[in-house]
Amino acid sequence: MALDIAMVGRHWVYCYGGSVLPMLNVGGMRLFQTESSDWSDKSSPRAKTVAKNIVLVYLVLTVLCLLGYIFTGMDLFDAINHSFTTLSTGGYSTSDGSMNHFSEGAHWVGTIFMFLGGLPFLLFVAALTKRDPKILLKDAQVRGFSYLFLISSTVVALWLFWEDGYALDDAFRVSMFNIVSVVTTTGFGLEDFTAWGPLPSVIFAFMLMVGACSGSTSGGIKIFRFQIAVTLLNKQMMKLIHPSGVFVQRYNNRPVNDDIVRSVVAFVLMFFVTIIVIAAGLSAMGLDPVTSITGSITAVANVGPGMGDIIGPTGNFAPLPDAAKWLLSFGMLMGRLEILTLLVLFFPAFWRR
Repeated sequence: MALDIAMVGRHWVYCYGGSVLPMLNVGGMRLFQTESSDWSDKSSPRAKTVAKNIVLVYLVLTVLCLLGYIFTGMDLFDAINHSFTTLSTGGYSTSDGSMNHFSEGAHWVGTIFMFLGGLPFLLFVAALTKRDPKILLKDAQVRGFSYLFLISSTVVALWLFWEDGYALDDAFRVSMFNIVSVVTTTGFGLEDFTAWGPLPSVIFAFMLMVGACSGSTSGGIKIFRFQIAVTLLNKQMMKLIHPSGVFVQRYNNRPVNDDIVRSVVAFVLMFFVTIIVIAAGLSAMGLDPVTSITGSITAVANVGPGMGDIIGPTGNFAPLPDAAKWLLSFGMLMGRLEILTLLVLFFPAFWRR
């Protein structure tokens, strides 16, 4: 319950950031825009209205998830707890076996609502307000997230079908559940994906960092930053082909200014710097390279499970030294606050008029 409230609170911070922080002379809207794919000045005449709408959408989806879990065999206690941690992409379970303890139907319910938790909540509000669900489908970030999820899940499912002898329906069930759990940084466990072979391991290692959509409850780099990077690459390629040409970098049919590009580059740079520093610290404590690197990634991206024998999907962080847990806790805090949002607070210029 506390985790669920915390995730809702994150969206309240988003909505009020542009209203409250400017009164403190700390550039709230600019701070908000460093981690958001929405660069419009305001999404609603009143931030309070936006916050109420987001909470309403969040609660409705949570109730639907709760009913789905009950329908697939969970008792009321388990259904309530898992509905809270599914939509908030928190990933905590009432069972030591995580989602392995529940029915296959519950796995599909979890997959659907983890996916929904990875979408921008402001788009849900816009779709409901305008009564046009196509708003979600028209968004470039939602489409990118959907393609990534479907393609990677299909590749892993076919691998499990051909290489590991899974039945086709089981292959898609476990691949889709695990992919969406990792990419939305939920962290629910369903089988040990590190034992599926080299190709799935490489895919999951990448998915640990990706994250879902900005404006969702997920962590990670976020889809829109990868998309901005692709548009920048395309612009640079066109400049090489046509040196005298003038090309406008666009995203979601809107021009992307240099401030946005700089914020994306700065975030991605600091994301990987943070991972490298934490991984080096873990290695200095005697942890093996796989545990150090994936532990650092999963902490900064706020995923949950790492890879390897110790912190993999069937393991946990209990055997790690206390100093490693403190370091990983700091990494989780950095990642949850989008790194730059936290680092900028230590610059005196941020607090000046």
